[in-house]
Amino acid sequence: MVLCGAMAGAGASEVSANASRVRRAPLTHHAHRLMTEEEMDATASWKRSHWREMQSILRREGSQKEVVECCPSVLEMVAKKGGRTPTGLYVELYEDGENKQRLYELSCAPDVVDKPCRFVDARLYNQSRCVQKYSYSYALVRYSSATEMPLRHRPEGHFSVPGSGGWSMDYVIVRAGCECQITPPKRKSAHRKRLERHRRKRKRLEDDDDT
Repeated sequence: MVLCGAMAGAGASEVSANASRVRRAPLTHHAHRLMTEEEMDATASWKRSHWREMQSILRREGSQKEVVECCPSVLEMVAKKGGRTPTGLYVELYEDGENKQRLYELSCAPDVVDKPCRFVDARLYNQSRCVQKYSYSYALVRYSSATEMPLRHRPEGHFSVPGSGGWSMDYVIVRAGCECQITPPKRKSAHRKRLERHRRKRKRLEDDDDT
């Protein structure tokens, strides 16, 4: 079970409701090998430490806002010199002296990208990671001569502003959230399974010859 998404009402009662399930979940899964006693103790110790850390985060951040994120994000209003259109072309963003165009961006918090997500089941912790997501924002832009698109290739939503000196409205890529993604374990292909069976069979024959 993934305890992810925005966690609302981060009270101790709700945390304890899932505590037993997290404590029982092994940190890693070994299909063909039993864990040693030392590994089991280390895993249990990690789970207790991790669970205490998550409870502490819930109490601290839950007292300041209504939801606590699995992958913390930061909302910013940014003024950029340029940006990328959905087709990948670089465009200049409008500014005139002190009058600068600003766009909202929702970025992953510092040191979050590619790190494991918070509040996920212990069995999935090492398969999780925080990913920066992107979307599009409408903006006043100008194409340079190097990136100027033929009129017939301009995407839907693009239109020129008459008498503006080459400025037009178009979409530009902006940061739009920090998402928790879970990577499923890779399944062995049928070809790889056959190769492994062949190797095991050959090894058994070699062992028999040695005896």
